[in-house]
Amino acid sequence: MSRDQEFLTGFIDLVKELRMQAGLTIEQLADMAGVHRTTIGLLERHERTPTLAVAHQIAAALGHPLHELVQEAGAIAAGKASVSELAAIHNARTPKADYLRNIEAYRRITGMGGENLLGAINSCYQTLDLIDEQLIEKGSPPIAHLVELANLSSMVGNMIGGGLADHSNGLYKRNRPHTYPDLLPIGKGAVALELKVALETNKPKGHLPKAGTYITFRYVLGTKTGEYTKGKDQRGDTVWIWEVKVGKLRESDFSCSNTEGDSGKTAVIKTSVHNEMSLVYYAPSLLPYRRGDNDTYPGFN
Repeated sequence: MSRDQEFLTGFIDLVKELRMQAGLTIEQLADMAGVHRTTIGLLERHERTPTLAVAHQIAAALGHPLHELVQEAGAIAAGKASVSELAAIHNARTPKADYLRNIEAYRRITGMGGENLLGAINSCYQTLDLIDEQLIEKGSPPIAHLVELANLSSMVGNMIGGGLADHSNGLYKRNRPHTYPDLLPIGKGAVALELKVALETNKPKGHLPKAGTYITFRYVLGTKTGEYTKGKDQRGDTVWIWEVKVGKLRESDFSCSNTEGDSGKTAVIKTSVHNEMSLVYYAPSLLPYRRGDNDTYPGFN
């Protein structure tokens, strides 16, 4: 089998595995992709080669960028990954609707819905994974092991912010870099929205205490398939969002410091305040705290 044939086989087999993983019949995927129902069957039996347009439509229907599936098909053809391994990663990497909580509060405070939040997290994951694939291809460590964690948090924040705006149905647009607030309201129901990101159990912080509406994201570093073990020495190389909170804060809701020789002025959201912010996304398997009853922790609500 030629390399081109191996690539096409890998691409089609991956598409088939993702279809079955999503619980879709051949007919359902064909309808979602806007192609003839016999097309998917012929492809999966390796009796037809997809055109670029058809491949793009199928990838979009499965919720994955075509370039991502193409790159992974190349990895399959090169023997660097298997179809089952990549499908397992895709399944783990898809933010689950079951993780959403208090969505009415999220909608009331930000004007956005749960699908927006899931889409923003998913787009962040896709961007990070694409960067990692390029780095690893060139023999470099993944991004989580290449930059300082503070810089990684900033990168995650930028990607999430862009994702929120892109998936807001025209409610928000990104502000200029390093300008308050991170997201500008441009649609009905939107508000000036500031975004903060922190690692594990750290509290989100900025340089100055500013009153306003906040959305905070906390993440952990686990394996590519979503396994996470607490402890600095156990950190993996893949970013996983474990918590998202929203709320309106006052200047007095921050603890401020200006330590000489440290990072300068910092304004950290007080623990008691952050605990009371509405929990709108929670992945209990990634919890970096000690678990309470029913997977609760101090900020659970």
